[in-house]
Amino acid sequence: MALLMREMKSVVCGLAGVMLALSALTLSSCERQEKTNTDTGIIESGPKPKKGADNAGDTGDVRQIRLSAEAQNEAGIQYGYAEERQLDSAVKVTGEVLANADLQTHVTTPVTGRVTDVLVRVGDKINEGKELIKIRSTDIEQSEADLLQNESQVRADLKQNLLQIDSDTATAEAQIKLSESTFKRISSLVDEKIASRADFETSKTQWEKDKITLDALKRKREATINLAKEKIELITEPTKTKLRLLGVSDEAIVEVLKTRKVDPFVPVLAPESGIISERLVNVGELVDPTKPLFTIGDYHNVWLKADVYEKDVSKVHEGQPIVLEVDSFPNEKFTGRLNYVADSINPDTRTLTVRAEVPNPGLKLKPKMFARMKILVGENRVLTIPTAAVQDAGTSKVVYVPIGGASFEERHIRLGNDYGDEVEVLQGVRPGERVVTKGSFDLRSESLRQS
Repeated sequence: MALLMREMKSVVCGLAGVMLALSALTLSSCERQEKTNTDTGIIESGPKPKKGADNAGDTGDVRQIRLSAEAQNEAGIQYGYAEERQLDSAVKVTGEVLANADLQTHVTTPVTGRVTDVLVRVGDKINEGKELIKIRSTDIEQSEADLLQNESQVRADLKQNLLQIDSDTATAEAQIKLSESTFKRISSLVDEKIASRADFETSKTQWEKDKITLDALKRKREATINLAKEKIELITEPTKTKLRLLGVSDEAIVEVLKTRKVDPFVPVLAPESGIISERLVNVGELVDPTKPLFTIGDYHNVWLKADVYEKDVSKVHEGQPIVLEVDSFPNEKFTGRLNYVADSINPDTRTLTVRAEVPNPGLKLKPKMFARMKILVGENRVLTIPTAAVQDAGTSKVVYVPIGGASFEERHIRLGNDYGDEVEVLQGVRPGERVVTKGSFDLRSESLRQS
């Protein structure tokens, strides 16, 4: 009996020892959990899962971080607010600056020929009418030769006719002198009663007849010259018209007729003022009307081509204002409007092509420049927080919301449009809540340390 009592007493003592050990272990664990790091002033705590039932904006679990007052002062903790604002909503896209195709001119030649001289270079600013190249054309050479030959033939015929008329006129002038002398002599004889009245009338009639003949020859000569002019005009006008169509000016045609020399060279002139953006011809090349020679662009107005993601397609339409930025001018904004929205989605990229027309004062925007564009799609009332409050957490974003004392909640949020110093928040905070701005990086570092 005594032996049994001793064994039971031993078991009870053993159980009491176990209970004391467990109690000490629990107290030690609690102390470690709430132990303050005297070096950093941070009250350490493990992650505290919390479902956001009291915050409709929560995106999932939150982490509670605690900072002592001393650590908060060292971090310089400052706060901002989640506020509802009436802001311009924008769709952000990237794109490329292009030349305005409506303001580009492709230069061709009206003739077939060989290039003998190129007078401009890419990048040259030229005015309308500027000579760009010279071409030697066999078509022009043949047409000018035909022009001179046809005119020469008419002039030769005129010369022959005038020689005959002038010969007849000389004979008529001699005849009229004779008939005038005869008339005067017979008139004196009639006065002396030597010649008859019939002789007088006959000499007078002959003299009048000879005068009429001479006048007729003079009129014939004038008429022959006028007829030759009309014939020259009639026979040469088709050739002149052909030369004009081939690019030969009226002044050049007159010079050919004046000098009687064929000039087979024709200049190609700039049809518009602008900048030579493309040169497609060299000296010695054979060109024709189907071959483009130059491209002249007016870059005072350019296009911006971009692709809008499918989720934003319903927001964009023609006529909306845009704001454009390029890296070359980081502190300058360019404005314009959408002038084209494609009718269908690109099946490969799942994007919609849009284009904006942008004034380009000073020709700062160059074709092929990379650009960032905001399409202003209208005003919206949105919930925003300071951009400085947002920290990266892997592939997501977080903010830190004070919940009293030394405690902060690490909230996972979903962002919308960026408005510079403010950013739209779609989920994670409520209007009026405070968020840490300055010092949010320190809180993120502490969260990573605890993880």
